Amino acid sequence: MAEIQSGGTHSPLPPQPQLFQLEPIDVAEPWQHELVECFISFSTLSAGKSQTELHETLQQKASESMHSHGELVNALVYGILTVPAEGNTYLRHLNIVSRDGFAHAISRLKLLATAHRFARVRPEVRSQLFWLLSELVKVSAHGVDQVVLALTRQVRSGDVTQGNVKLCWLMVQFAQANYAWLSTFPVLVATTVYMLGRVALDHSRIPDLRTAECELATRLLREQFHECCIIGRDLVRMLQDVARIPEFHDLWQDMLQRPQSLSPLFAGIEQLLRTPTPPMFLANRITYEMESRLRFILENLPATSYSRNLIWFVQRYLSTPESESLFSDLIRYIIGVFHPSNAVLASNVVPRYVFLGGLLRFIRSPVVAANAKLALFYNWLFYDPKSDTIMNIEPGVLIIAQSVDKYTFMTASFIEFLAYESDAYSPELAPAIRGSIGQAMQDAVEKGVIPSIMPIYEHPRIEVDIRQNLYHLFPQLVPPVPEPAPSEASADDAEPAKNDDAMLLDPMDMLPPAAVDSEPAPEPPKPAVELPLPIAAPQPIRIVSAAPKISIALDPVSRMFQEEFGITDFDLAPEGPADAENTNGVSDTTAEGGAPKDAALVASAEPLPEISVKQALDDTSLWLFGSTLQTFVDSVAATEPDVKQIGGSVKEIVYMFAQSEASILAITRVLASIFSDSLDMEDVETNAELATAGESSDELEHDLLHYILAAAADYAHMMEMTNSAQRVLQLLVQLTEAKVDVGFRWLLHSVVNAGKPVQYARYVDQYAEGTLQAALVRDLGMLQEQFPGLFYTVLPQIYAAFPDARKFTDSVPAITAIIGMTLESDAFEQVCFWQLLNAEVGGDEVRVAGSKSKQR
Repeated sequence: MAEIQSGGTHSPLPPQPQLFQLEPIDVAEPWQHELVECFISFSTLSAGKSQTELHETLQQKASESMHSHGELVNALVYGILTVPAEGNTYLRHLNIVSRDGFAHAISRLKLLATAHRFARVRPEVRSQLFWLLSELVKVSAHGVDQVVLALTRQVRSGDVTQGNVKLCWLMVQFAQANYAWLSTFPVLVATTVYMLGRVALDHSRIPDLRTAECELATRLLREQFHECCIIGRDLVRMLQDVARIPEFHDLWQDMLQRPQSLSPLFAGIEQLLRTPTPPMFLANRITYEMESRLRFILENLPATSYSRNLIWFVQRYLSTPESESLFSDLIRYIIGVFHPSNAVLASNVVPRYVFLGGLLRFIRSPVVAANAKLALFYNWLFYDPKSDTIMNIEPGVLIIAQSVDKYTFMTASFIEFLAYESDAYSPELAPAIRGSIGQAMQDAVEKGVIPSIMPIYEHPRIEVDIRQNLYHLFPQLVPPVPEPAPSEASADDAEPAKNDDAMLLDPMDMLPPAAVDSEPAPEPPKPAVELPLPIAAPQPIRIVSAAPKISIALDPVSRMFQEEFGITDFDLAPEGPADAENTNGVSDTTAEGGAPKDAALVASAEPLPEISVKQALDDTSLWLFGSTLQTFVDSVAATEPDVKQIGGSVKEIVYMFAQSEASILAITRVLASIFSDSLDMEDVETNAELATAGESSDELEHDLLHYILAAAADYAHMMEMTNSAQRVLQLLVQLTEAKVDVGFRWLLHSVVNAGKPVQYARYVDQYAEGTLQAALVRDLGMLQEQFPGLFYTVLPQIYAAFPDARKFTDSVPAITAIIGMTLESDAFEQVCFWQLLNAEVGGDEVRVAGSKSKQR
């Protein structure tokens, strides 16, 4: 240090390797420094020598020892890669000094091809690498195929950055230029086909590249089909995804209808479906760097602390819309390649099924989610104990069994998916597929993956239709579902009883629930999304690829399956089903002795503690929502928030909340934040009162409260009061407690829009105390105060809906006192008054008609 301060000399830093674009803080691998040192020595050795002298020197040094030979090869390979202008010269020197058939040179290239940082290789180095490989192919160097095989793995799925697109082009051009050589390596042919088929999906906006990829893949498939068959069933899965691309369409049809036109040994697509995919093909779609990160999580991190690493992984590799196609490849890798050792299985390291659940919750695209489900259960459809391993089945079995207690909707969703796929994936093979699924579960039980599936079948939150699906899939493991007793049938023939759990809102699709008849549907539901092109061969087989439901977000997180993980203290249990028998008029609830209860509307005996939005987001029960809630809060805080986009997020949050056991207090605090923050709200008169406005909902702009009420109405309209309906109504109650004007808006939404006053009555019933009369006094008073014009307009409908509650407003007794005054008022005020008077008369007539009918 003293030397430097006094101006003394010191040795300069060694030159940095020029293979990768590294930051100053990055450390190069030792082999890179070795190449640089050898290149510097070679430069010193060759300085001032003629070509003849240099050749003699190189020959002499290469013959001294294998170590000297290796140093020369290192220098020349580095020079070819980093100094393109001298590439031909260095290649001539390499031909002179090589004593091992270029084995050492190829080993250096393989280090580069398998590097975790390959995405950061300099563009000129990447181009020189493929040029050098082509030159080595010309001299028939042994081992080039292994380098190319490694490079196919560096082509990242779901990545349309400039560097990855350039790598795709280089791979295609190399394969086209060396097609005859490529055809002599069956594994390389099959791997290239699988790689091209998977990445072609990502290049829809790069037509030239996609066309080149598809033409090369289809050429290899037609000319080398027998070699490609080693891919197995995932070849079918890949081709189904690309079958709509014109270049693949004809090939797909030939596979279905004319299989022997591709190969005399090809008996049909069932032959492929019965062949398990070797792990090397599944691993090919995961780069070496991704694999290293995944294995670190799955081999080292406990289940209680892996989620932070998972979030980092998703942000690094799955943060763009294009990267969503990588989800299926990651699932297939975890299912078919990574099989933990017994030591890992016996430790507290995060299980595969927990990691998969945590990964799936980041999915946002319905189509990607359907494909992810198929990737998770694909081996089940054609499971054969003689050729398949139980380790490919274990994650699916455990994610079904371990989520039944606290995340029943997940279990139901996966069972429903399996039931649908068993019949719809290939109708001609449906009996065999059902047998394979049943055999897979039976092997899982016999080998101790789970002790039995009866806990799933007998779980009280599993609906009848899901039990029927279980019996449909596993008749050897569960008894048949008993027929419901006649007395349990609905007494109302005009409108059959409905249950929101019967339609089983998929935990990943977040579509609004719809009423479904209580009787099980005779046929599986049709998929809710546009599916990949179905296999439409009239004979011998037809296949479709997708799920009956679509998915947006799955819930398993780091502690979701732990026994100690329970509902927070802020959760409110339903107090019991509301009385919803009377859908036309609802009577007030009275206290003991017939006297009305306290007119003041009391939300709860003990108010819930106040928490901040940050505390709410940290609530462990909300981990189910993934990044949805944080994204929602961030969008609310945006400078120019998009109310329509935020409204869609609000509906998604309400749907997920209804089907989960998330904390009511926490979710209320998050939703209430949109009304406390500086977010402009639309006028209520442009929203819910669509019947009055005479416009369709698509023509109007809505405020955010409208989206909350619309999502809640999807559950509250059910005739049978289910747990999900109770939860959304309790959410409305808690929003009311949070000073959100829910009451009169829900009254308008229920009576004016939906024409179902029972929804409002159920909302009132969720209060610990209070009556319908007290609620109407409060809510109509707020409506009259804030929107008097709207109040008088809708009052007749509210009177008709609640004929026994005509005494609820203070304005009604004063009608007779203002009759004379209104005669001199403006026309609008007169119209409002006479509408109000008409409502009074209409209410009397209803009561008179009711009393006369009773007398009869």
